[in-house]
Amino acid sequence: MIKKFLALALTLTLGLTSCTSDDVTPVLPKSGIKINNGVLSAYPEKEIMPTELVSLPEVTEIADKVFEGYKTLRTLQAPKLTKIGAAAFKGSSLKSLQLGATVPTVGEGAFEGTSEEKDLVVPAEKVADFIDFAKKYQFMTINGTPLPGTQIEIENGVLLNYPIDKTPEDGVVKLEASVKEIADHVFEGNIRLKEIHAPGIKKIGAAAFKGCIGLVKVDFGGAQRPPLALDETDKEFGTAADAFWGTPEDKVLTFNEANKPNFLQYLEYIARHHFAKLDGITIPAELDKKYFRVQNGVLRGITQAGQSFLSGLGKNGVLVLPSNIKQIDGQVFNEKFQNFKAIYAEGVESIGLYAFNATASLNFAHLPKLKSIGEGSFTDNASLTAVNFPKLEEVGPVCFSGGASFSGNGLKIQYVSLPAVKTISRGAFHGNYKNSGVVFVLGAQPKVDTKAYEDFPQEGFVAFGQLKEPVLYTTPENLKTYTLTDGKWMNFTVKELK
Repeated sequence: MIKKFLALALTLTLGLTSCTSDDVTPVLPKSGIKINNGVLSAYPEKEIMPTELVSLPEVTEIADKVFEGYKTLRTLQAPKLTKIGAAAFKGSSLKSLQLGATVPTVGEGAFEGTSEEKDLVVPAEKVADFIDFAKKYQFMTINGTPLPGTQIEIENGVLLNYPIDKTPEDGVVKLEASVKEIADHVFEGNIRLKEIHAPGIKKIGAAAFKGCIGLVKVDFGGAQRPPLALDETDKEFGTAADAFWGTPEDKVLTFNEANKPNFLQYLEYIARHHFAKLDGITIPAELDKKYFRVQNGVLRGITQAGQSFLSGLGKNGVLVLPSNIKQIDGQVFNEKFQNFKAIYAEGVESIGLYAFNATASLNFAHLPKLKSIGEGSFTDNASLTAVNFPKLEEVGPVCFSGGASFSGNGLKIQYVSLPAVKTISRGAFHGNYKNSGVVFVLGAQPKVDTKAYEDFPQEGFVAFGQLKEPVLYTTPENLKTYTLTDGKWMNFTVKELK
C-alpha cells in the first residue's frame, strides 16, 4: 500500500514540475526595426515607446517613408543623421527633431504635412548652420528660440516681417493702428493675401506688396491722405514706386469722404500704384442737366452755366462722372477745365478729338476702362502729373504733346502706365517736359509711328520727341519683344519690371 502511494506521489510531482517549466519559458516577439550599415529602413509604429520618443544613436540615414503618417511619433533623436529620405516624416505628428552637427540632406516631401510648430534641437555652436534648413522645412524654433523671419515682427511701429503662413485663411490681414510703416519686401510674393487693413500706415517700402497676385483691397483707414510723399523733402509719408508692382489692376483703395480726404493725393496714389477705384467715393446717378448735355451714355457738351460750374463750383476740384457715361465727345472740356483739377470716371471707354485740349489745371484723369482716345485728347495739359490707363490700346496723334510750343508752360507729367497699348501715333508724347527721367510702363513692344506730325505750324512733332532720359519698365517676358539698340529702345533706358 505504502509503495503504491509513493509511486503515485512521485508521478504527480514530476508532472507538475513539467507543467510549471513550460509556462515560464519566455517567448520574445521578433522586432520589425531594420537597420543596416547605419540606414534605417523600417520602424513599425507599434514599437514606438509610450513616451513617443524614437532614439537612433547610430543611424546615419532614414530611408523613404519610414515614419510616414505616424501619429504616435513626437520626438526623434538622431545625432549622427546625415540623410533623410523622401516622405520620411510625411503626415506624421513629429514635434521635435534632435540632430548632431551635420545638416542632413532631405528628400522630396520629407516633412510635408508635419506641424508648423516643430522645434529643431542642434548643438548651440551650430545654430547658424541650420537656419536655412529650419526655414525650408517649417520649423518654428531652434533650441526653443523662434526662427528669424518665421514670426510676425513689429519694432517701433515698423512691420518688419509677415510670413506667408501667418496669413489668415480668408486672406485678410489687419494691422493695428500703432503700425506706421511696412518695411521693404514684407508681403512680397504673398499669394494668399487678398486684403490689407492698415489704418495707421504712413510709409510703405520697396516691393512691399510686389507679386501679391490675389490682392484686391487696400484700406488705410480712409485717412485724410494716403501714404504719399508730397515731395522729396517729405520724410514722414511715402510709398516706394514698386510697392504694388505685379498686383491686380482691378484692386480698390478704401476712401472715406467723412474724413474730408485730400482727393488729389488719393487720385495721384491710385494712378501711380494702379488701383481701379476709390471704394467709398460718391458717384452721382446722373449729371445735372443744367450744366451738362448727356445723351445715351455719351457726354456731349457743357452748357454756359456748366462752364461756371467747372470754374469753381465742385467738390475738392474733382469732377466725378456717373458710371453709365461710356464716352466723352470731342472738345467737351476743350480749354474749359479751369479750377477743376481732376476727373474721376469709372465707366468711360472712349474719348473724342481734343476732348481735354489745353485744360491747363487738369492734374489727374482716372479712366480705368479707357480703350481709345482721339487725336490731341490731352494736348497741352501742363499740370497732368501721372497717367494710368490699363486698358488703352491706341494712343492717337499728339495726344499728350505740348508744353512751351503751345502755352509757354512745360509738361509736368512724370509717370505713364499703358500696359495694354499696341499703337502709338505721330507726335503722341512730343513736348517740352519739365522733368527728366519720365517713367513709362508698357507691355509688349507697341507699333510706333516715328514720322513727324505736320498739322501744327510747329512741324516736326515725333512720337517721343523732347523726352529727357526717359525710362521704360516692362516685364522680362515682354522685354523679349523689343528691338534694342545699345541697350536702349527709342532713347529709353530699359529696365525689367520683375
